[in-house]
Amino acid sequence: MRHFGLSRACASNTVVTMETNPFRAHLEKPIDAPKPAPDSRAGGAGGPHEWVAERVSGHAWYYRAPLLLILAWILKNHFADPMYSSIFDGVNLGFHEAGHAAFMWFGSRFWSIAGGTIFEIGVPVAAGLYLLYKQHDPFGASVCLSWLGTAFVGAGIYAADALVQQLPLVSPFGPVDAGSHDWTSMLMKFGTLSRAEEIGGSMQSAGKITMAASLFVGSWVLWVMAKTTSAAGPEGTRGLPQRASPKE
Repeated sequence: MRHFGLSRACASNTVVTMETNPFRAHLEKPIDAPKPAPDSRAGGAGGPHEWVAERVSGHAWYYRAPLLLILAWILKNHFADPMYSSIFDGVNLGFHEAGHAAFMWFGSRFWSIAGGTIFEIGVPVAAGLYLLYKQHDPFGASVCLSWLGTAFVGAGIYAADALVQQLPLVSPFGPVDAGSHDWTSMLMKFGTLSRAEEIGGSMQSAGKITMAASLFVGSWVLWVMAKTTSAAGPEGTRGLPQRASPKE
């Protein structure tokens, strides 16, 4: 009888299977794949703390802390001496003169003059945005914020001198005379030359506030960096899911 039933099934070429065990049938159901978590780099959910923590996890905060102390020392000197010149001033002067050359191609004397200050302030902004959104380096962006503050202070000192013109001027584009002072020309165009000291003082104050803000932001980034690094575990296990040990 066993051989007869097998031959009939083979003759019909039809095999019918039915699972009668409900527990086995439940286990054989396909399991839905987990949905991927939203990518916070592309604007996913999460607050500023999570956004920064993802980018600084695993980085050493103690290598960057001395740089923050140097920036604090520079700010202290700016408060102690209004004419203090920091290591950023040479860089700012170079971009200032490059701005004159770049805007000279517009064919406008005003924009050629204003281009120096535009570059001096715009380059730290562009560098900070690049580090923040392209390099995912929040601490580097906070350093650029301090750099921006020194540019504001330098531009403010220059603007405050527009009326009296006591500062020594440097120009690689020709002889220096009374018409070579950038802020004298710009403020005269808008009829505000008499307010040169007020405008310059406001710019210097804005620069010092910006530098102080950079110290606050940089300190917070280092705090997040230290917290996430200590929670990440030893090197080589960061970001990897830990498997549970099999039960005995």
